[in-house]
Amino acid sequence: MNTIRTTRSRAPTPVYKTGHPWQADPRASFKKWLASAENDDGCGFSDGTIKVYAAMWSTFIRHLESRRGRTAILARADDVADFLDHASACRREQGRRRYQLLLERAFLAMAKEGAIHWTPAPAPALQTQKAADKPMPFLTRQERERVFAALAEPSNFHNEDGWMQARAKALCALMLGAGFKPGQANHSSVNCFEDGPQRFVVAPAIETMATHRALVAPQAWPAIQSWLNAGVDGAGPMFPGRGGAGTVDYARTFVGAKELLRGLGQLAGGERVSPQTLRNSYGASLIEDGFNLADLREYMGFSRLEFAKRFVDAHSAWVVRMARAKSAIEESVEIGGEE
Repeated sequence: MNTIRTTRSRAPTPVYKTGHPWQADPRASFKKWLASAENDDGCGFSDGTIKVYAAMWSTFIRHLESRRGRTAILARADDVADFLDHASACRREQGRRRYQLLLERAFLAMAKEGAIHWTPAPAPALQTQKAADKPMPFLTRQERERVFAALAEPSNFHNEDGWMQARAKALCALMLGAGFKPGQANHSSVNCFEDGPQRFVVAPAIETMATHRALVAPQAWPAIQSWLNAGVDGAGPMFPGRGGAGTVDYARTFVGAKELLRGLGQLAGGERVSPQTLRNSYGASLIEDGFNLADLREYMGFSRLEFAKRFVDAHSAWVVRMARAKSAIEESVEIGGEE
């Protein structure tokens, strides 16, 4: 009897260890790693930062499972690139860069723990982000003084229009005088202010779920103090909703602020003033006053020292643009005079 021998099929060798913690529960493994990791300053991450990064990682995991049909431990370089190119959280260059750095560190940690055998290469910048590539606008020192003067003008608290105007002035004062992001003012408490020669405010950082200390410019204090003197409850939010309940709606908060800024016209070399321009200009004032990168990171609430460095670079580029524009104007005037 002849025996027919057939080739015995073998199961593919897995590229990961079956039952590895990163395979069983990538979210819990990520939190465990993050709790023992160090930030750029060699310190451990705060609970608030861990919470935010865990949420970011969870967003990536959901995208990976629903769009690519893979778990984190089976992800490839093109899966990471697909997330960076298509996820809504990465539409803006800043968000894309934050996720890119986080994923690079997470996959490097997985490789060190033996869960995977590759690490993602640095992804190229998204070329379609025209808005993100737009030069960052700032106000000059003279323009900042002009805005502060408008904010310091007395408001009429005897009618609703005057009350809303005073609120708008206080909001703008926080952005230009303390570097608040537009959304942070909604969650500020009245009792977080310290009155003194150097006035500090503990500002809630919405994106990082943490707080940072901001140095309030003296020129901003009149508008802030006027609003506080109007009878805002010292134990509640600085900008309460109607009837003093909760915080005012985000969109409604900035209706008056946008109207106030629109009335100032065009500043910053032709740019129309915006809440973000006010925040940028606060950072510019810190740079001009000689504060270092660590101070800038603290007072602006940046989560990484790298972001403070980028901000300084953007301001330097703006200074160069303004100098060139001024030089071009002077040259045109000289040419016109010669004719």
